[in-house]
Amino acid sequence: MKNNIIFKPHPKLTPPEQTNLAFAAAMRQDEAEVDLILSAVERRTYITTHVDYHTRTHGLVQLSGVFGTFYWKTFFKLSTAHLSKTGEAFDKVAQRYINQFIALNTALNNVCKSLQIDSEDIRKFAECSGINPKFEGVPDEEFLEQYTKLFAVAVKV
Repeated sequence: MKNNIIFKPHPKLTPPEQTNLAFAAAMRQDEAEVDLILSAVERRTYITTHVDYHTRTHGLVQLSGVFGTFYWKTFFKLSTAHLSKTGEAFDKVAQRYINQFIALNTALNNVCKSLQIDSEDIRKFAECSGINPKFEGVPDEEFLEQYTKLFAVAVKV
C-alpha cells in the first residue's frame, strides 16, 4: 500500500524534485522506492554530443570534485596533525599524512597521464592549484592504490 501512495505524487513532481527523492531513497537503501521514482521520471529523446565526449566531460568534472575533496581533507589533517604531540611523535604522524598527500597527488598524475590530460587542469578546476608544498617522503602505497582506483572510477576510465 505504501508503494501506491509513494508512486502517485512522483509524476507530478519536477525532475529535480524526483532526483532529490530518489537520492534520499538511495541513501536509505530503499531500492523499491528508487525504482518507483525512476519509473515515474519522464522519458525524452535528445540529440546531443557523442556519448564518449559527454562521459569524459562528466568524468573530468567528477574527478576534479573527488580530488578536491580528498586534497583539502588530507591537507587539513596534515595541518592539524596531532598538535598536542611534539618531537618524534609529531614527526611520525606528520610524515604519515605527508606520504598520504604525496600518494594523492601521484595517483592524480598517473590517472591524468593515462587520460592524456594535464593534471594541473584538474587541480585548477578543483581549486587546488597554486599550493605546491615541497614535501619529502614516499607515497603511501595503500593510499596510492585506493586513490588510483577512486580516480579511475570517477572519470570512468
